[in-house]
Amino acid sequence: MPRASQFSPGVIDYDGRMSVSYHSGRALSAEAASTWCVTAAPFVRTAQCTRLLDLGSGTGRFATLFARSFETRVIGIEPSKGMLAAAAREERPASLAYVAGTAENIPLRDGSCEVAWLSHVWHHIRDRHACARELRRVLGRGSTVLVRGTFGDKLDGFPTLFRYWPMTRRICQQLPTIQETVFVFEENGFILTEHRRVEQQTCGSLRAFAERTQQRADSALALISDSEFRKGQSALEQAAAQERIPSPVMEVIELLVFQSAA
Repeated sequence: MPRASQFSPGVIDYDGRMSVSYHSGRALSAEAASTWCVTAAPFVRTAQCTRLLDLGSGTGRFATLFARSFETRVIGIEPSKGMLAAAAREERPASLAYVAGTAENIPLRDGSCEVAWLSHVWHHIRDRHACARELRRVLGRGSTVLVRGTFGDKLDGFPTLFRYWPMTRRICQQLPTIQETVFVFEENGFILTEHRRVEQQTCGSLRAFAERTQQRADSALALISDSEFRKGQSALEQAAAQERIPSPVMEVIELLVFQSAA
């Protein structure tokens, strides 16, 4: 069996093809968007939350969603020029701004935000301790960090992906674990207050899922061999063609909630 490529921060080129395909290949379904709005609402809809930081905002799928859903200023920080350019091409609310910057050097003033949102970005950060320190700096006391993502020790939430591309599981096993992540945040002045497992409807059918994966905008799909990808994509498309009653593709995403210590 061919060996999956190794994952490491920086291995994915977000200034190349990924910046073109990400918007459509990782778009939130209406159901998923609703799920995450409901999940984030208790942390964002507070009198104290005037600015929300979307760290690693990519093409702006969550930054745009939150700016439209909540009465708060949203600032998307993204290191990739390609992803920023893709975000700039999309219509956005006046309350949303994008800024070029890295997780280790966030270009914002001390205590300028009340909530930070990190969606599937934690494993891409090279120096996670530096990131946690920067989050502690730009967030005020008692502020909240929401880390949404996939962790190497919790991989039962993606049955459809792993069924058609078994090698992607091996890549995901290389991602930071929940325990490692909690340790980094706790070492830098945060307390874990919640760990939720949020089920989302990623797609309404196998056909829709096949159209999504065809973009190969997922890190794990981008790292497997071309032959492995084509084999899984072909099998998925065959299953989608035989699907008479649409079967929603459900996935479970981890959400870690951290509070900055007083």
